[in-house]
Amino acid sequence: MDQAHIKIGRIRQKLKLRRQQILEFLKRLNDETQALDPDSARDIADRSVLAMSRESLFEQTSQQRLVLRMVDGALGRISDGSFGVCASCGDDISARRLEAVPWTQYCLRCQEVLEGETRHGSEEASLLTTSFTRGA
Repeated sequence: MDQAHIKIGRIRQKLKLRRQQILEFLKRLNDETQALDPDSARDIADRSVLAMSRESLFEQTSQQRLVLRMVDGALGRISDGSFGVCASCGDDISARRLEAVPWTQYCLRCQEVLEGETRHGSEEASLLTTSFTRGA
């Protein structure tokens, strides 16, 4: 097996591990959401805390589901042979970047352009970098 296949194998394992961590984290978030008892909110302050807790859990769940989709996408690209190729410009994504953010679809240059556009629009693309480095 050559060096490229060894690295792809290591990245595949890293992605599978990250996928499992996300699924476990999502289960914990679901359990926490289920544990929030709306009947326990006795006054306006309790209802406010409950609403904020639900909102926080919803946001965390949404972010992790986005990461999960990206991890699944990367595993799909490994399977179909397109892993490591920028989805925007078609150039190779650096090995260093793939090691750091294995679910990335973009080379650093295209990612920077995407993030520049994001500042003027959707918040989702900024999650491409922020939620991945935090971990589950």
